[in-house]
Amino acid sequence: MENSEESCIEPYYPSIDEELVGFDDYAQNIFKYLISGGKDLDVVSIVGMAGLGKTALARKIYGSLSIRCHFDVVFWCSVSQTSNRRELVLRILKQITRDHHSNYADLDYPEDILRKCLYGKRYLIVLDNIWEVQAWDYIRQCFPDGDNGSRIMVTTRNEEVASYVKGYSDPYSLPFLKDEKSWELLQKKVFQRGNSCPLELVNVGQLVAKKCKGLPSLIIMIAEILSEEREASSWLKVAYDISSHVSDKEMIMKTIQSSYDYLPDHLKPCLLYMGLFPKDYEIPVSNLLKWWIAEEFVQSIDTLKLEELSEICLCNLVGSNLVVVSKTRSNGKMKCCIVLDQVRDFCLRKITEEKFMQLIGYPDQPEEQRLCMYIEDRTMTSDFKESDQEFIVHPKFSILDRKNPFRLLNNLKLVRVLHLLDIYLDNSFPTAFQSLPHLRYLAIFVKAFDCKWVSHLLHLQTLRVRSSYIMISPAIWKISKLRHVDINEFPVTIWEEDDIVLDNLKTLGMCSMSVADMTRKFWDKFANLEELRLHINEFADHISDYSSSALMNLDIIFPSRLKCLSLSEIFLTDELVSSIAELRYLETLKLSEIYFAGEKHWDLSYTFGQLEFLKLHRVFMTKWSCSEDSFPRLECLVVKNCSKLEEIPDTFMDSGFLRLIKVIDCSDSVCNSAVKIKEELGECYGISIQVDISKKDK
Repeated sequence: MENSEESCIEPYYPSIDEELVGFDDYAQNIFKYLISGGKDLDVVSIVGMAGLGKTALARKIYGSLSIRCHFDVVFWCSVSQTSNRRELVLRILKQITRDHHSNYADLDYPEDILRKCLYGKRYLIVLDNIWEVQAWDYIRQCFPDGDNGSRIMVTTRNEEVASYVKGYSDPYSLPFLKDEKSWELLQKKVFQRGNSCPLELVNVGQLVAKKCKGLPSLIIMIAEILSEEREASSWLKVAYDISSHVSDKEMIMKTIQSSYDYLPDHLKPCLLYMGLFPKDYEIPVSNLLKWWIAEEFVQSIDTLKLEELSEICLCNLVGSNLVVVSKTRSNGKMKCCIVLDQVRDFCLRKITEEKFMQLIGYPDQPEEQRLCMYIEDRTMTSDFKESDQEFIVHPKFSILDRKNPFRLLNNLKLVRVLHLLDIYLDNSFPTAFQSLPHLRYLAIFVKAFDCKWVSHLLHLQTLRVRSSYIMISPAIWKISKLRHVDINEFPVTIWEEDDIVLDNLKTLGMCSMSVADMTRKFWDKFANLEELRLHINEFADHISDYSSSALMNLDIIFPSRLKCLSLSEIFLTDELVSSIAELRYLETLKLSEIYFAGEKHWDLSYTFGQLEFLKLHRVFMTKWSCSEDSFPRLECLVVKNCSKLEEIPDTFMDSGFLRLIKVIDCSDSVCNSAVKIKEELGECYGISIQVDISKKDK
């Protein structure tokens, strides 16, 4: 039996005897699969953020005596970003053959020789920290297939790589340690030899562990500091300023730098931008994507695809394990994300080094800065402290007057993004917008709002307004670059100007309209509208003003390319449902405050062919029936506050795509019907779905 191990490019490895905390199940499952899996050559991939313990886990398994006895050849190879692939193969070849004297550099095809050396042997090759699929494709050809149970184990920070190289099993994605496991690891590192933590240090010790955010490497570093001074007051200082107590910051910075260097150029400003937010701040994804577009970090020839490209950029950052998804929506999409403290510290350092967001390319104003300002007020005071309010400005800004922050915008004429939704403003600001011609994103909270105030902002892409009184002017529709209009509620009436066309508009709401205005000619002005939040006047709470025959004869037309439709405070009629069912691109339907004339029954006979997400909120029906074909592609069903509903139709038991049923504040019978659907799909079809049930405490 030959056992060889590469000694080049050796990073720090934990001791083989070091106990892993939180990953015992992973270690056991991988160990079992390596030894007892199938006979074909297979690949096991481990993926996770830097510092989560990928290398430690792989090293623990690799160093096991049982592993070394089971395989003829075991070999550890650390793959750096800058490794020359040919040189990497040559090093592997030297170590496996134990021939350090021959001049392998002169070989024409070292890959063939390596393949021959391994042929017929049961081998385990560990490729630690592999970065790209191209490197994998090159190295993989060196390892012969066979039926003797050979294995390749790969660790990576990149989820795309992990999925690409995976064998018969899915990648092992390492999670952050839970608080109790973090505390367990911290205790083992501080109080070695089985000693327990003194009672006076337990509470503050648990706080320190929590502040390490589930990163084993950070916990180990902090443990070294805590072990030197075991005073509660000292530990408390560490808990509230973890980053300044890290002993080897440069090592952490270099680790993150390596991930950053590997990012495509267009993703780098996207990441740095996220570093400008306060520690632990959960960044709303829907806002973030719009800000990136406004700052022109995401560009495309096809401007209609900017939102999709932005979401791909965020997915790539998450896949690189530099950004963490902190909340998801019911449909599985990202709702909020964060950057961990170490990544944020790196971004802030990089922002300073690269003078990120300083104005470049405006020769007539070379000294001015193009800034993005974000404010979310909690305790806005004259003494600004990042710790007691969520406030961020790009790159440096100070608002001392919360009632009139606009006076400070006089020197920021190139500002592109202004988010002030969480500060209630008086009405003394209309003239402030006159000096912000480059504004692309505006979100404000004000008593009254007149659209004329922003009609001159020809670059405006997103307009979000929360106001008690909205004055809509046709002038707003002349802002041709508008992509998202989000106003709490405003009337939309038809206008006569035929030249008004908003091809870029993607989302519109919350608007109220008359059916008479919902014409094909009107919607053609928004040819690419994908999301609409709507209140239809004729179907509102004054439905009694209309006769049944009049409602049946209404020709209800929606924009043809809608992907998401939200209707609220309306009576649901068969004609209305029929019009919705005709939307062939519709993926999301949300119905809120829905009433029925006559019997409170929803007998659904239409098919929603592409619908993936259905939310029913305060839909006042007692019975709901639908056919097996009504929702052929539905993945998520949310039923909330439907107090009169008796049960969810059992036809969902035949759904092949359903993955989640969420029931919130509904009757026990509705909850039971959801559980019954879950059980039936599992027993009859082997389909596993998730059922989430929650009720308010009475």
